[in-house]
Amino acid sequence: MATTVLIIDDDPDFIASTSEILEAQEYQVISSPSGTEGFEKAKQIKPDVILLDVMMEDAGTGLDIAKKLRDDQDTADIPVLIMTGIRRANQLLSSYAPGEEWPNVKSALEKPVAPELLFKTLKKAIGE
Repeated sequence: MATTVLIIDDDPDFIASTSEILEAQEYQVISSPSGTEGFEKAKQIKPDVILLDVMMEDAGTGLDIAKKLRDDQDTADIPVLIMTGIRRANQLLSSYAPGEEWPNVKSALEKPVAPELLFKTLKKAIGE
């Protein structure tokens, strides 16, 4: 059975290119252009991993969705990879790093992400 990846991002070009890369490696990809819709899809389909953009409808949308995912019993165990076009993603998102407060956030990646790094990070997040 293919690993299901939910991409929550408002950039249709990012969704299209990332979906193509993932599908070429046999991942099943589902996407959502908004945080609210993405959260609902996560509850319904329970993907194996979520790629979550930080800045969507407004600057904090992605982080708000990460909190909602963390705090909802249906989605709390789904690994989340934070994706951002903001430079120095790891410094900016250090307060959202994996750990006790953010157990669902497995990594913060800066866009564009090299396919090799994306695959490596995805596999680590889902325990492969």
